[in-house]
Amino acid sequence: MIKELSQFVNSLDPDFKALGLKPKDGLHILLQIQTDGETSVVNYESLLGSVYTKTKNLGSDELTLLNRFATLSQLSWCVNTNKCFDLPTKAIHTCSPYCLAVKRENLVNGEKYLANASVGKSQVYERINTYFAKGFDLLDDESDKQRLEIFKYAINSEDKMHALLDRIPEFAEMKDAEYVIFYLDEPIEKYHAANAKYLADKLFNTSDYNKTIGDTTYGTSDFFNGFPTKKIFLSHQSASFDISGRISGEDAKSLYEFQDLMGRNIFPRPLPIFINNEELRNKSIMLFKENTGDGGKMGYKEIIERLYENHKSDIGNYYLLFYQMGEIKDFDFVSKFEYELKDENDNSWKVEDLFNCKFSPKVHNVFDFQYLILLNIFNNALIVKTKKGDFQHKYFDDIDSAYCKSDVTFLQVMKYRRAFYDFIFKSQRHSVTKLMFDDILQTSIIEDMRLDEFKNNNHSQYHSIHQKLNIWFSFSEKFDLKNNQPQSMASKLKEHRIFIQQLTKGEASIETDDQYAFVVGQVIAYLMTKSKTADKSYQRLEPFLQQVKSKELNKAIARMFDTYKHENFSGNFRLPFAEVLAYETTSVRGLIPTILAGIFSKNALFSDKEVSTPEISGEQEIQTQE
Repeated sequence: MIKELSQFVNSLDPDFKALGLKPKDGLHILLQIQTDGETSVVNYESLLGSVYTKTKNLGSDELTLLNRFATLSQLSWCVNTNKCFDLPTKAIHTCSPYCLAVKRENLVNGEKYLANASVGKSQVYERINTYFAKGFDLLDDESDKQRLEIFKYAINSEDKMHALLDRIPEFAEMKDAEYVIFYLDEPIEKYHAANAKYLADKLFNTSDYNKTIGDTTYGTSDFFNGFPTKKIFLSHQSASFDISGRISGEDAKSLYEFQDLMGRNIFPRPLPIFINNEELRNKSIMLFKENTGDGGKMGYKEIIERLYENHKSDIGNYYLLFYQMGEIKDFDFVSKFEYELKDENDNSWKVEDLFNCKFSPKVHNVFDFQYLILLNIFNNALIVKTKKGDFQHKYFDDIDSAYCKSDVTFLQVMKYRRAFYDFIFKSQRHSVTKLMFDDILQTSIIEDMRLDEFKNNNHSQYHSIHQKLNIWFSFSEKFDLKNNQPQSMASKLKEHRIFIQQLTKGEASIETDDQYAFVVGQVIAYLMTKSKTADKSYQRLEPFLQQVKSKELNKAIARMFDTYKHENFSGNFRLPFAEVLAYETTSVRGLIPTILAGIFSKNALFSDKEVSTPEISGEQEIQTQE
């Protein structure tokens, strides 16, 4: 991974590396050394400009100055506070003789200033001379050191620093968490030179294992690498070596730059890194840059689709990195990206409207699958459609179960989200199996039935259940890579619907478990229509779906019939009901999909004269989030 990321960073041009660079929140102050004859000083006349980032309606000159400050602060900042010049207090966060940054809380009347005063600890003003002494070690030219003594002298005490700060009205408005940053007006090359010397010593995790071969220094990587020398329980106890390996100083610098770029949130998530194909690498980088000037960025989907237009067969052999909240969540190699979803006849996947709910989208590619299918089957918890109409992807996020449809939905998302990430983004078709897909849909549909409410002549879960049934019966075999099922669920469903018509006329009898299960669903749905209770929700179906043996299921059906035996029953009901009670099999747990299909299919047990309860339009299920 280190080699590939280093190569990627080295392929980025300086303009790209400057994208998304923002100044630290706070007050930025630019000072200039004033020379009058042989005398050089920094005083209130040396104040070239200052900008407070929280000021509204900044002018063009101030915005230009802020952009310069963003670059200068990046070249002056410490790698991390453990490698700053102000140890062990860590109040000064810059590491450059040309710049000094300290939070407002460390200055007079700030929270930490008052805390230090109460226990007699040193204040940041007292350590400024020590800071500059370390900063001067980064300079090779003795005349530069003498010149910067003037800058140091202007701000190395409480009185001197506040003589400058009190001339800036915005200082009084600052909050403790914001920075006060002093810059010296010097050519940017000098900032670069000091920064390069600082990084040469600080980019490795520790200097204890550094080795120099020729002009190149090698050391332990600091890239997501803790080095617990002081934490014995995190250290190897039986290894024959102290470290696993070393990287070069150039690689360490590239990884540091990469981590900084990722922290600016300018890359898509996930990030495709093309290493061997220079044309695709250059085009992808160009697409990364396309919208960043407007404050936006192109997502992975849009980038892949743009590349796919002219490079259908070439999109592959790249690394895919998912970086979020300062962590690498996933890093993997994609040998071939399969964008389109085609069946054995080279047709796009399509949801059949098998359950009459007017939901039958075509699924041309993996991103259609993500937004049309995953959105539904995971109840807006994995792929989240917000009220603004955009989408959030929760493949690696922390998810609050309170924002999920139910605890069952939360558990399903956490259990299967990584598999679908691999399926969509890495074309690992084996990551989602038929067994997994069936479990997701069956569990989700049964949970919807449990949550259903019947109000205002509507089933609250009608659409959700029927859409999921359409998806399940249309796509289940798409995930059966071993082709263990010679017949699809959709074709079986169509046969069962023909069979039930024949059964009601006495032209056929139940011969298989699947036929039995479908007829059971039809019988249960028919008997439910005889109920006169106000509660007509799908929750009433739960006791039947909890049965394990056919004997117990048949007894439950018989008890229900006994409850409504005073009602009128159609001639179409008598034969199917009798055959269900006469049929016996070992277990009905594996027949749940077919029972559900029987329940939610158009019921064939009503007579021509008998008026069935019409399928009632339900309320929309997909709820958006803020």
